[in-house]
Amino acid sequence: MSMLSRFIARLPMPIITVASLVKTVLGGFFQKLAEIMTGLRDRIAFAAGILLDRVPPEKRRMAAAIAIGTFVIILLIIIGASLVNNDTSGGQRVSATENAPAPQWGRIQPDELFLPDEPDFVPGVLLEREPRSMWSAEDAAPFWQDLLKDGEQEWRDQIEKTVNEIMENVP
Repeated sequence: MSMLSRFIARLPMPIITVASLVKTVLGGFFQKLAEIMTGLRDRIAFAAGILLDRVPPEKRRMAAAIAIGTFVIILLIIIGASLVNNDTSGGQRVSATENAPAPQWGRIQPDELFLPDEPDFVPGVLLEREPRSMWSAEDAAPFWQDLLKDGEQEWRDQIEKTVNEIMENVP
């Protein structure tokens, strides 16, 4: 008895059952694939029939050449883009996560949590006078203009009326 026949004899499941299972699965896959291809062929034939009805017979050769040329150009663009994306250096590819340090779970560094300080590019304030904590009426007089002091009673009445309306509408 050969080694292969002894190996097959020791298998708990007969090979014929495994082969029939694979045949059934692959048969179903290929049958579904054939159905899809048939449906695709029917749709292409339907679209071609519509296009053939719309394109005059003397321009069909030119339309076919344009369609094939467009297909070839798109195919070349796809192939070129895939070649550009491939690493032509022949070296090993290193992913971005390989060189990154492993995160320490449970600890967040303060420099990762808070924004850094802004650079000091704003010039300081140059004061023209000494700041005061208290102002007298004489000190504020050059900077204060009372718009209602010269008999502007209609302005004062209008402002009071508006304030009263607002206060009455407050719940």
